[in-house]
Amino acid sequence: MTPSARFAAAVELLGFIEAASTPADQHVTAYFRARRYAGSKDRRWVSEFVYRCLRHKGELDWCAESLALELGSRSAGLLSLVLFDDIDVSTLASDYFGGSHGLAELSSGEQQALGSATSLDMSSMPPHAAANFPEWISDLLQAQYPENASSLMASYQQRAPVTLRVNSLKTDRDEAQRLLAVDDIEVTPTTISPDGLILNSRGNISRHQLLDQGLAEMQDEAAQISARLADVHPGMQVVDFCAGGGGKSLALAALMQSQGKIHAFDINARRMRDIKSRSRRATTDIIEPLVISGSDNDVELLEPLIAQIPRVFVDAPCSGSGTWRRQPDQKWNLTTERLDELTVIQQDILSRASTLVAPGGRLIYATCSIFSAENEKQVEAFLQQHPEYKSVPVSQLWAEAGLGGTYAGEFLSLTPLDFGSDGFFTAVLEKSTKYE
Repeated sequence: MTPSARFAAAVELLGFIEAASTPADQHVTAYFRARRYAGSKDRRWVSEFVYRCLRHKGELDWCAESLALELGSRSAGLLSLVLFDDIDVSTLASDYFGGSHGLAELSSGEQQALGSATSLDMSSMPPHAAANFPEWISDLLQAQYPENASSLMASYQQRAPVTLRVNSLKTDRDEAQRLLAVDDIEVTPTTISPDGLILNSRGNISRHQLLDQGLAEMQDEAAQISARLADVHPGMQVVDFCAGGGGKSLALAALMQSQGKIHAFDINARRMRDIKSRSRRATTDIIEPLVISGSDNDVELLEPLIAQIPRVFVDAPCSGSGTWRRQPDQKWNLTTERLDELTVIQQDILSRASTLVAPGGRLIYATCSIFSAENEKQVEAFLQQHPEYKSVPVSQLWAEAGLGGTYAGEFLSLTPLDFGSDGFFTAVLEKSTKYE
């Protein structure tokens, strides 16, 4: 692809992403699946350019408005080239336009505006725009994290690490590291999870034998830590109440040495469609996926499990704010109304899942969110309404869970600032033996 064709593709793809609410990675995958003529270098350039625009959306939109450019993917792309690649307007016009697959030529108004872009007074940019966050989310984070909100928002400008969870049912971390080294893939062992490896440089390893053969799964270190805090054991009966694609179920199965049973529930059959094939690769047969309605219609279906399950894991649907380094577009799609809706959904799921917990058993509540409304406040409200439960401090579970270092908090509450993982929350709630 020529530079003009690459740029046109990036602007087109960025437009598709901005017009939808679904995650950007889905659009990127679909876009190139329909354009198999694009080479690997072209795909990489377009993808990286698009994600750079998404990460800097606040800055680019402010600059566009200041220059009286129309907000949209075209202006974002143009400003990205001028401001971040130091490309002058004449070079832009000659190298990034023209040809059968190029964009329409620059208008005189665009040329004039872009020529002034580097002269903008960036110090007058509002803090939320400079941080590349919607204003209401910036205000929320300033209130919740008064001492380090600026650093926290800045951390979202960095790429998230690519982390693997080694499947202990088939190999160990040292052997997995050796297999990667054979292919010149350098990794660093995670410092807290004993199961993780972090890629030292970015690259596509989705077809590597380690993943193809079920020796490892892609999973952020925070999620690995959360799974270990569930304190599951071989032979247990476990419920993964919001199983999704099964990543947490697979981690739990490995910790259970593939002995016992994991009931993997979700309301979306499509999300769970790969659980069986992933289980076969991982050599575990204890995960049983089941589609539920998430409503009172599940009463008969779940009745045999009421007050029978030692561990119920709820990885609840949430804002995904802890993962926004991977999905920078999603912070612009979240609204206050949607956040309120999610908290209601989380309350309902917690209440329904809690009925399955056996006396003396534990309910593990987790989100990939950094918002207290989805985390601490949800747990506080649940404990007020369910006196049969008490919180088990994470600090007491840490060493026994086989985790490195120490942790002082009652709940696992992580942001990217802590040790580079995704933002993540986990609370462990234990049911009294006095309640049947």
